[in-house]
Amino acid sequence: MTTADYLVAVATKNGQQIDLHFGHADAFAIYRIDGDTVAFLENRAVEHYCQGGFGDEDKREAILRALADCRAIFLARVGDGPAKRLRDAGIEPVTAYPYAAPEASIADWSSKNAIA
Repeated sequence: MTTADYLVAVATKNGQQIDLHFGHADAFAIYRIDGDTVAFLENRAVEHYCQGGFGDEDKREAILRALADCRAIFLARVGDGPAKRLRDAGIEPVTAYPYAAPEASIADWSSKNAIA
């Protein structure tokens, strides 16, 4: 990947909306951004982190490893603790586009947050 070419993850049930909370995702859709082009790349399966009121730290760490090559993650919601852990891992949690279409949201965010 060049500096203009990077990956982001999306928490989505069916690929049509950014509609999942970080802890409820069983998979993340991975998109490649190259300049103005946003393209779906793959789905990455994970075990969901939320365990009914608390989070499983081992599962959260496994999710972070699965998304380690992503610059951002688009989510409907994320708690403060997981958001901090994502940022510490170099992954920006983006919650500004809940229930919106992934491609348009990624393109809009990318145009406002140019990555050099």
